[in-house]
Amino acid sequence: MNDPDVQTLVDIINDEIRLFNRLLESMQEMQRAIVDNDATGIEASVAEQERTAAEAGQCEQRRVQWVQRLAQARSDGPVDASLACLVDLLQGEGGEELGRMRTVLRELGECIRRVSDHNAFLIRQSMRYTERCLDILTGGSPATGMYGQFGRVRRGQGQRTVLNQTV
Repeated sequence: MNDPDVQTLVDIINDEIRLFNRLLESMQEMQRAIVDNDATGIEASVAEQERTAAEAGQCEQRRVQWVQRLAQARSDGPVDASLACLVDLLQGEGGEELGRMRTVLRELGECIRRVSDHNAFLIRQSMRYTERCLDILTGGSPATGMYGQFGRVRRGQGQRTVLNQTV
């Protein structure tokens, strides 16, 4: 590929792919920490995900700018400044490579969504389990629960439970 502008875009997309892979790895580490009930590991994973997501956001902004620049330079009229459009405008090796990279980005995005959904499911299950254990210990009914909307603690009815009985 001889076009330095296209090579710059390829480099930016490679950085974005690297960041998506790092984000995916961090989310998988978080999944293991959730299963192991490792709060410190979860916190470390969340911090890593925040850093990586911020970097990926900056990288995405650079990619969008370069895609717009290249699409406008290679089109006679108004053009949809998307990577798919740019792949169609470019001919030869540059377009094919960008097309492959676009596919990799989309697949990584889908993997990230699946792992994120699975992590959310595991967290909800863990919260339900914790809430049920608290119900058993406090004598609360499963219908009332301990946690309200947005994770706020609900106040009990003042009944005697395993934890507040006088012996």
